[in-house]
Amino acid sequence: MKENKNSGFEIPKDYFEKFEERLFAKLDEDVIPKEAGFSVPGGYFDIVEEDIMKGVVKTKVDQPKVIGLNSRRVIIYVSSIAASVAIIFGLIGKYSTSESFNDLQISTIESYIEEGNVTIDSYEIASLLADEDIENGNFLSEPFSDESLETYLLDNIDDSSILIE
Repeated sequence: MKENKNSGFEIPKDYFEKFEERLFAKLDEDVIPKEAGFSVPGGYFDIVEEDIMKGVVKTKVDQPKVIGLNSRRVIIYVSSIAASVAIIFGLIGKYSTSESFNDLQISTIESYIEEGNVTIDSYEIASLLADEDIENGNFLSEPFSDESLETYLLDNIDDSSILIE
């Protein structure tokens, strides 16, 4: 199907060829005014500055308003913000790491007890063992070998303490 490209407008014959001649013919006629229709009153630019200054309301400004950084209100705001930030970082750091008893090394626990920070007597150790284990003698899962017992005694017991007992 063929589309209709006719817009409905027509240009007169020889319109563009004779356009320039018609334009200059209209310019030669006195239809277009020779002067601009606007003019500035005489002495206007001499008095315009005074008129503008009369319309402007002068405000008396001796010194600009200055807010000091060392005022009490500013110090309170800054210190409260700094305290809030410190508390937040303290709480984040406190709860972000989770340590448990299993994370401790046995040597650290032994050195803590040996330094005398914890005093444990035989009654407290016995209270941790069940009655069945004490009666049956099953509180040691692996018996000590003679060699390990001898090495322990030689390393940890003084000769003078044996003589006293």
